[in-house]
Amino acid sequence: MLPGPRCRSISPDAPISSLTFPVMITNNQRVMEPYTDIATVYDYLLRHVDYQEWYEHIVSIMNYYVRKPELVLELGCGTGRFGAKFSNDGYTIFGIDRSIDMLRVARTRAFLNFRILCADITRFHLAKKFDFIFSVHDTVNYLLEPADILNMFRCVRDIMHEESVFMFDITTEHNIFENFDGKISRYPLRNGSVQWGNVYDPETRLVRSTLRFNRDGRTSEEEHLQRIYSIDEMRDLVGKGGFEILDICGDYTVDSPRENTIMVNFITRKA
Repeated sequence: MLPGPRCRSISPDAPISSLTFPVMITNNQRVMEPYTDIATVYDYLLRHVDYQEWYEHIVSIMNYYVRKPELVLELGCGTGRFGAKFSNDGYTIFGIDRSIDMLRVARTRAFLNFRILCADITRFHLAKKFDFIFSVHDTVNYLLEPADILNMFRCVRDIMHEESVFMFDITTEHNIFENFDGKISRYPLRNGSVQWGNVYDPETRLVRSTLRFNRDGRTSEEEHLQRIYSIDEMRDLVGKGGFEILDICGDYTVDSPRENTIMVNFITRKA
């Protein structure tokens, strides 16, 4: 679910050990790239998420705005939960993600018409025009600069036809204050445990999430950074990126965002 510097396709049988990102060693503790160690337990940690209900809502948006959609692209596909569902329902779907380790999991679900690619969502190009492009689960919040958002929009515009729709979400400052800032969660794993801590800086609007793993006597740490964007900021960036807004909704409903909204959904089309 991260943007990154690489772009390549991963076939189901391709060896990917050579594609992993660098690992730093600090005080005998492995400091990993985001979505490295978490990849194998990501689905377990998010087992409370109702992906089927979420998927059905995404599809309802797609079918409302796009006439006879066939070709779909997900930016930040992670472990491929949505890609598998689209594929099972007969759509052809591509999934892009930076993390090789997340894609290792995704490729176990990448059959038939579900193809995964390791790519930077701010610097990619595909020789296809997609009917529906989407990016969910606050992937866009990992883009820390407005210029990164605009680069993503540029890439997305290049693979859209005139009727294509791009839907994405962003997490809200309310969500961070209410559910993450200053909170530490601990989860038991089969061979150890993971501690998940979050700190938010309102001045920089950056959320720093640290995951510390202890498995089989080995410790490692991942650090994730996200930026919080207001609705007005994102609305302005959407316009600068050459898109028009079809709708802005809250928490995957048809309702407008409120003060207690957790996720804001933008539904857009090329202007």
